[in-house]
Amino acid sequence: MVKNPVSRVKFLAENNQQTHVLSHLEERAYFEQASPVLRDVARLILETGMRPEEVYTIRPENVDLERRTIQVPQGKTKAARRLLTLTSAAVEVLKRRMTGLESPYVFPCETDSERPIPKVNNAHDRAVKDSKIAPLRLYDLRHTWATRAAMSGIDLVTLAAMLGHSRIQMVLRYAHPTQAHQAKAMEQLEQFNAAQQIAAFEKQQPAMTQ
Repeated sequence: MVKNPVSRVKFLAENNQQTHVLSHLEERAYFEQASPVLRDVARLILETGMRPEEVYTIRPENVDLERRTIQVPQGKTKAARRLLTLTSAAVEVLKRRMTGLESPYVFPCETDSERPIPKVNNAHDRAVKDSKIAPLRLYDLRHTWATRAAMSGIDLVTLAAMLGHSRIQMVLRYAHPTQAHQAKAMEQLEQFNAAQQIAAFEKQQPAMTQ
């Protein structure tokens, strides 16, 4: 009998952590417990879909409050370097943080204002724990933005560009429409098909009576 050569090898645990899309009620509870800096970082991710590191390294010269845009100048791919339109909530956060700013970064490091803030993971973990919401990674806020964007009707091509992806397939890893939204989409498709059938029938009727 052949013995399995790796039968006694202990394999590393798989990372089965699931993406969690934040509900609006969870969002409220989370922000109530968030520190001021985390609150601003998280708000910008939820309003723009930017990656956490993209938010950390925002420079004032990349922001145009008058035109309500923000430039993401760096990234591994050309698609990652993009221009985003800001929501009113995002404008409010950036305007407040840029007022009287003496650092080259909108989110400066506490110990060295010439560098961007490293991370807000500890503050995020505390906010999740204190708010008693389901386990949530900071990056899941980007997934939440993508899911809400898809459910609002933004097409996949536009969504991919806004997320900074060069391939539409990547969007499928970020957008997670709920079952209720999928059911509503099917109802809309059924209504669309029915309306098209009626229109086609009515268009055919005059031709048949001639």
